[in-house]
Amino acid sequence: MLRLIALLLMLVAPAFGAELPFVVNTLYPHAGPTVARGALVWVPGTYGKDDPGPPPPPDLVGRLAGGGLDVYQFNRKRQEDPLDGGAVVLARGLSGLRASGYRRVLVAGHSRGAWIALTALAQPGLADAIVAVSVGAHGTRPERQAQARADWQTLWAAARPGPTRVVLVQLGEDPYDADPRWRLDIAQAATNRQRLPFLSLFLPPEPLGHVGVYEPAFDEQLGAQIAAFSDPR
Repeated sequence: MLRLIALLLMLVAPAFGAELPFVVNTLYPHAGPTVARGALVWVPGTYGKDDPGPPPPPDLVGRLAGGGLDVYQFNRKRQEDPLDGGAVVLARGLSGLRASGYRRVLVAGHSRGAWIALTALAQPGLADAIVAVSVGAHGTRPERQAQARADWQTLWAAARPGPTRVVLVQLGEDPYDADPRWRLDIAQAATNRQRLPFLSLFLPPEPLGHVGVYEPAFDEQLGAQIAAFSDPR
């Protein structure tokens, strides 16, 4: 019950500045742009049809918030979640955070949210760092894999040079990532070409599965490394 109440509060809390398409995540302290070191936007994946909304963020978000970051969340409607539309709204929101006075802006996402987060690479300066965990947007059906590969190439081809730090986390036994080594090669080539700082966490021993980011083992095993790379202080 407490988890459901917290989720509902998170969904209805207004963001700082009515123009932002994000909500303030009330699970974490919020200092505002003139006090906080920066802002973190959590972009969850698509949630189940029987769920009232996305689950509370994983422990990794709390670790990053502990570095003095205000936490916002980019919620989308389950039935209205286009990748291109999400990219446009995300870019508008990140620009709004900058305009409101945040000195640092980080984006972290899971699954479809991670895919949308990576679209910020097409516009230098939107984010200081992007953390993409278990990226997936095309489902698991074999007939969708050709499109998934083509879209993955397009996503990284759109990346532009800049100081944005990129973390790509690929967990084992993830049915949404049918060819993890090929995906990593595409991402590595793009970040090398554009000279983007890049950290790959490739098939760690644990956790496993598409939703492994929500397991305590994820932050225990990988959280410190992700935080140190994405938000160095």
